[in-house]
Amino acid sequence: MTAPIRPTRPACAALLLAGFAGSARAADAPSIAWPEPGGRATISRPFKGSPLSVGVSSRTAGAIDSLTWGGTQFINARDHGRELQSAAAFDGYGECLNPTEAGSDADGTGPRSTSLLTALQVGADTLETRSQMAYWIGPGATTGNCPKGPGPHAGPRSNDVLAKRVTLGAEGVANAIAYRATYVTAEPHASATFEAATAYMPPDFAQFWSYDPATGRSAPLSAGPAEQGVPVILANADGSRAMGVYSPALPQPSVPNAGYGRFNFATLPGPGNATVKWNCVFRENNVPAGAHSYTCYVVVGTLEDVKAGIAALRTALGGGPAAQAPRAAQAPQAAQAPRAAIAPQAAVAPPPAARAPGTALYVGTQGGCNAGEVTIDPGYKGCATAPIGATLAQPGNPGDPPVYVGTAAGLDAGLVTSNPRHLDAGTRPIGYLARPGSGGTPLYVGTQAGCNAGVVSTNPAHLDCSGAPLGVAVR
Repeated sequence: MTAPIRPTRPACAALLLAGFAGSARAADAPSIAWPEPGGRATISRPFKGSPLSVGVSSRTAGAIDSLTWGGTQFINARDHGRELQSAAAFDGYGECLNPTEAGSDADGTGPRSTSLLTALQVGADTLETRSQMAYWIGPGATTGNCPKGPGPHAGPRSNDVLAKRVTLGAEGVANAIAYRATYVTAEPHASATFEAATAYMPPDFAQFWSYDPATGRSAPLSAGPAEQGVPVILANADGSRAMGVYSPALPQPSVPNAGYGRFNFATLPGPGNATVKWNCVFRENNVPAGAHSYTCYVVVGTLEDVKAGIAALRTALGGGPAAQAPRAAQAPQAAQAPRAAIAPQAAVAPPPAARAPGTALYVGTQGGCNAGEVTIDPGYKGCATAPIGATLAQPGNPGDPPVYVGTAAGLDAGLVTSNPRHLDAGTRPIGYLARPGSGGTPLYVGTQAGCNAGVVSTNPAHLDCSGAPLGVAVR
């Protein structure tokens, strides 16, 4: 396990680094065209009569530096370590090997970032960026959060890339924002802490709560710093404004009482320096070079809105409805106790109506592009497809296998798989296949590592590699 992400990044004088890192601070890549004055881009949609708006800027290399709803700013963007952004720490070096989306410590409160924004795409409800992340601490330097001393890097900017996609109204939940972060690491690491999403917020949000959507239980939390295995919510004193975070992939089995962190620095001195923070963290060992994707859902509104939004997300993502919250108040706690993993839904033989179709499926038909690959996208890879049926919304028999779809843009987005961790990237459940032998289109799953493992296909020898019967797309 790597060292935890450091709790806060107050602006500080980094005189030794300023001259060195200053030469790396540059304008965005020439291809970037900002749609708003001042190098800004904003997406917005209504929630309860008020716009829920997310904004990014050139100053922070495309990291989110503004999130507003109901006239309230939810983000502290004082320096380049705050914002709502992504970071990573590798090989136990802590801050000394710590690629950071919005920039470096040496960037301070200034207008430029050492990180380099290389792509920006803005839609009605979506925003996508791609950036080459700066190291938080420059080469040869250390802080109090560098357990192994200076990191083994030679320059102020890493070769690691962060690609993110932000979606408002995620999974049909109006106050939910899907934050999908894909790290493309340039080299392998023995260990990594991926802070897939973290939000630094104004000090008004110093009331911390846990909320477990599987049980409906909510309880006040101590100021921390601490991590827990159930979602955390930060709220103001009267609960009229709150922000929480949820990921269906947390907690990880290897760290069942961790993943959701909370930190209270509401008393830091200096104008605008006081802050509080949550994070959504994944820890990995033996990390290969390449893409690593994680999805965290940010939920905004009143305290009750946030609880309801997290519960709705859990249901929409296949976790089932939340239990009713108990009537008795829960005692304050320093950290949530470990909870058992959510058990899969029992495969009970349902009435015939349970064979109602779930998600429509297609198969690629264009050789050299997508032939044989099963997808939910009728324009998968920009090539021709044909409909083959659909998943089942619920299992009809004990042998009906669950299937998932990849969500990592540029990696496996739209591809149907039997593996919820396909390519170590993000997926979401899309239902079940009927068990082999049922009426419909027979589907197979690749079984050969390094070739087609986990890929669902209509071809039992997809890519001329081995496969096995998986199930049937119903018609």
